[in-house]
Amino acid sequence: MSAWSQEKALERARAAYEYVARILPRDADLEALGAADQAVLEAEERRDLVAHTEALRELCRVARREAQRGAA
Repeated sequence: MSAWSQEKALERARAAYEYVARILPRDADLEALGAADQAVLEAEERRDLVAHTEALRELCRVARREAQRGAA
């Protein structure tokens, strides 16, 4: 577990959620997105910056997959 930095966590979360909001289609699978979001919250509760950052990356990957699915 890495040292928790509220500022870093907030900065990374803001960037990730802005990205998700920009690319997520209206018909996205919210269940998949919700599971990824839950992982972000759990890492935040543990105050584990590495896990939090990875969970945010996964959230972005899920949103990107949904955007690609929506474009197909």
